Amino acid sequence: MTKYLIPVVALALATSAFAEDKEITISEGLHLSVPKAAEVTKSKKGEQTTIQGKDWKVYIWPVEKAKTVEEALAHVNATIKPEFTDYVVASTEEITVAGNKAKHLKGKGAEADDGDPGSADVVVFEVGKHVFVACVHGEKDAAAKQRPEMLNVLKTAK
Repeated sequence: MTKYLIPVVALALATSAFAEDKEITISEGLHLSVPKAAEVTKSKKGEQTTIQGKDWKVYIWPVEKAKTVEEALAHVNATIKPEFTDYVVASTEEITVAGNKAKHLKGKGAEADDGDPGSADVVVFEVGKHVFVACVHGEKDAAAKQRPEMLNVLKTAK
């Protein structure tokens, strides 16, 4: 009896966790699952999507000029410029997003709104035939504090 009950409980837990999320679509067919309470906004021209939770904010942009992650790396500073400037990458690691190889960059620079020094985590990834850049940033170590939320959102990419 117990061996039949375990899958039922697991399914119930998975269903209840899913009920707390909502599915969103970002430009070019990127689909993500985000917490139900998260606020999702797109810029007027649609080139930037912001996903904001209680203590975190993830920015996502399509990179129209790139067909691969490697090509998009050359456009990271220009892409994130509305939010973060003078970005200097301190480390890069390879991760997987939507079943594809992606690059997770960590570095420093300045906040675009006030020029305060800060940190930023950037993930460059592909979904289908499209390339995207996701970013969290803030003063001091704010990027590291928001990193888990950004990676959790990106784990749902399809």
